[in-house]
Amino acid sequence: MKLKTNLLFIVMPLICLISCNKLTMSNGDPCYNYRHITVTSNSPVTIGQTINFRTQEVGGNRIYNWTGPDNYSGESPTNTIYYAEPANEGWYYLNLSSDDGSCQKFDSVYIQVLLQQGTPSCSIAADNMTYDNMGTDVYSSLTKEIDPTYGEKALEGSSSSFSDLAVYFHPYWNTLEPSDGIYNTVNIPLFDQTDYNYNEVFITTTTNSIYWSCYPNQTVYISHIGSKLQVRFCDLTMSGYNGTSFITHASGNLIEQ
Repeated sequence: MKLKTNLLFIVMPLICLISCNKLTMSNGDPCYNYRHITVTSNSPVTIGQTINFRTQEVGGNRIYNWTGPDNYSGESPTNTIYYAEPANEGWYYLNLSSDDGSCQKFDSVYIQVLLQQGTPSCSIAADNMTYDNMGTDVYSSLTKEIDPTYGEKALEGSSSSFSDLAVYFHPYWNTLEPSDGIYNTVNIPLFDQTDYNYNEVFITTTTNSIYWSCYPNQTVYISHIGSKLQVRFCDLTMSGYNGTSFITHASGNLIEQ
């Protein structure tokens, strides 16, 4: 009994020494939790999915200050963007501090937003654009260049029937090759310079002596054949005017030549 008692007196201080040292290492440093946070996310995400990014709760009187693309701001350890758009892609910065400013930590995470993928439901011959009420235009020349009028990357072409075509891309792509994926149409060739949703195109054609432009919020499929840009769409609603208003529905398969 005496031996057990002596052993207990030896072991107990040892346990106390180990546990007390551990508490001193963490709790003895008021900024310990700040210095050891990590920032994580579910990147990459696809357009339409939910973005989640977070860090740990440090406890006490603390201030979380998040900033990011598209004027994002947040004040919580956990953050959610319920519908991802290209405008949400970029760096999200965290400034974590105690309310008295004695503890501070900066960190960041990059969120990548991928374009949705898909294929058109119609099958159109290469370099053709068909209309439901005007026949077919066949383009003998389709080139990719920066359009001098609008300063935007465009796929432009002409046909033997004196039809002119232009597919204008968001200025984001002026120095980049457009990525494969699903794009949305806009109804003017000048993109909003504060709109960073770069999956947008404007399509126009002049045929039968009528200038036509696409309606907004329609689907266009961008892809590549080798290194050549391909633009495809089905039943694209377009409006025209030559003193009288017209409507047509166009389908196209346009390949850079």
